[in-house]
Amino acid sequence: MKKIQYILTGICSLLLMSSCLGEYQELNTNPEQLGNVDPRNAFTGATLNFNNCSRGHLTGLYSGSMIYMQYLVGNNGASQGNYITLSQQNSRPAPSNYAYSEYYNVITDGAGAFGLRLDNLLNTLIPLQEHPEQYNDVAAISRILMAYEQWRILDAFGAAPLTEAFKVDEGIRTPRYDLYQQSIDGTPMYEVLDRQVADAVSQLGASDASQANLGDNDFFYKGDVAKWIKFGNTLRVKMAQRLEKADKAFYDKVIGEVLTSADKVIGSQEESFVYWHHRDYNSNVDDIQDITKSYSAAAAFVNFLKAYDDPRLPLLVRRNGFGDKNNNTQNDTTFTNRFFKQYPDYQVYYEALDSVADLRVFAENRYIGQSANPATRNANPNFYGNAWVDFFMPILDENGQPQKDEDGKTLTATEQLRGFSQFESRYFVKNGGARGNVNMNVRCMEDAQFIQNSESLQAFTPMLTYPETCFMLAEIAVKKGSGVAGKDATAWYREGIRAAMVQLRTWAENCKVVAQTGPVDETTFTDPLTDAEIDAYLARPEFQTATLEKIISQQWVNLFMQANEMWATWKRTGLPSFNADGTPEGGVAHFEEVKNDGTDLVIPRRNALPTPNSLNMENYNAALEALKSDPKYGTDYDRTEGRIWWDVE
Repeated sequence: MKKIQYILTGICSLLLMSSCLGEYQELNTNPEQLGNVDPRNAFTGATLNFNNCSRGHLTGLYSGSMIYMQYLVGNNGASQGNYITLSQQNSRPAPSNYAYSEYYNVITDGAGAFGLRLDNLLNTLIPLQEHPEQYNDVAAISRILMAYEQWRILDAFGAAPLTEAFKVDEGIRTPRYDLYQQSIDGTPMYEVLDRQVADAVSQLGASDASQANLGDNDFFYKGDVAKWIKFGNTLRVKMAQRLEKADKAFYDKVIGEVLTSADKVIGSQEESFVYWHHRDYNSNVDDIQDITKSYSAAAAFVNFLKAYDDPRLPLLVRRNGFGDKNNNTQNDTTFTNRFFKQYPDYQVYYEALDSVADLRVFAENRYIGQSANPATRNANPNFYGNAWVDFFMPILDENGQPQKDEDGKTLTATEQLRGFSQFESRYFVKNGGARGNVNMNVRCMEDAQFIQNSESLQAFTPMLTYPETCFMLAEIAVKKGSGVAGKDATAWYREGIRAAMVQLRTWAENCKVVAQTGPVDETTFTDPLTDAEIDAYLARPEFQTATLEKIISQQWVNLFMQANEMWATWKRTGLPSFNADGTPEGGVAHFEEVKNDGTDLVIPRRNALPTPNSLNMENYNAALEALKSDPKYGTDYDRTEGRIWWDVE
């Protein structure tokens, strides 16, 4: 038992890995009990709430990469503080990224520490079984997940103790760091990870009836080995695509090996790599409703959807308060019974917050996004500084006439209407928007009639889907100038659009998004996505041919739940590019430029390498010096405008 004790306690103390798992600590004291643990049950524990272990995942996503990738803007307007101002030495934010801490640390009891738990499963639990060969499939799947998690760390942080991690029983108490481009033995770490996945896929290809099947212990694919093989192959393509500029020969090698047939990669919605959380996951949503309470949809995102009559718009963005059928009775009452009756000509002009705003913008466009540019907010704070527009409305008497004070001045009360649209939150939070914490304006929320039984709603975390795969292949084909895996770039691009729309429709139905599934009556707004609308969208002239800019524009819409992946895609391609106001053109999306006082603000390009326990500072400092030897990394770990090795201009 010495081995298990060291694995589970030693490495935790050395690498900021804290509060090791209670159930495993109990197993440390009983070798017979440990040998009786079914590796399939251990696999469930090792992957519990995979890559979405805590409430911080969601709140960090909202305030980080979803802002950088212009899905969201804070209700109070775009902020310079979200970005790097190069002239300010202490302005170095970075997107929230849990890949590092999840791999080593326990986030909550029963979740997280994926690397620690998977390593224990592979190197201890399976070997202790009476017939360990019966768990070859479980081992292969676990190795794919280990490689995936290690890649996620290197992708954003550039280095981590991987090769020597969890080896205290071998006398390694201060593990050295591997770099993305070089493991501690000198082999490129990306080649090591690719080989691990390729070998695991090969092992799964030899699966037979003697293998213990994961079944319901597998929250990804329910033990379907064929789907795990396709995910492994697609993951190899995805990892290689990151390196197209950094190591083109390796990229070409992997693409050539895998993309000989479309049958080798994810080829349907059912084969998408998605983690399906247990039913009671995030059932208490009070503290993660910030996407409903504190953010608006970004203008560039809304404008791209609107520009081409995208039928996904009502499923991704909620209508503003300047009209009825808001899915909120109080919003409807405020608008129809108070504001509209008193000001039937409000569509022209009205005095708002001491400035004249053209309210036709809000009234004629029920879907309107908030500017992501701090300079726009600073230039017109009354219009862009808050999602809610204040109106000074006269207080009426019982006859409907304005009341006057003793000096004959009309008495007024401040009323608010939401001018900018909310992002649809039900994909992120069960019953998203239907209830909230005590600080939430009741008119941010949907009516009680739309609340579902939380146990009937299953939360999910998409990680590598069929639509994303289609757009990946379209990108590869358009750059290659010829077809890949049986289709040319345009065919993959158009298939990706259709698949993304079908996927969103399914998600909307499963999440009970009101626009898709709400009751059809005079008070409820519904606009379900149909096959006819998908066909009409694909018939538009903008989508008859594929370009890299068009492909990434559609990938941007598709990755709204995977903003960190879109962040990486933007770094890799420079797309969507920026223009003055985020206006789309020719089927191509653009980000809105972000400035302050005429100076461009900078989106972070990496995360800062976490500092370990003092016992391993020597290896940490050596890794940091190795990272800094690449001039584009920056002069210190917290210079997040710098670039990881693979991030090449």
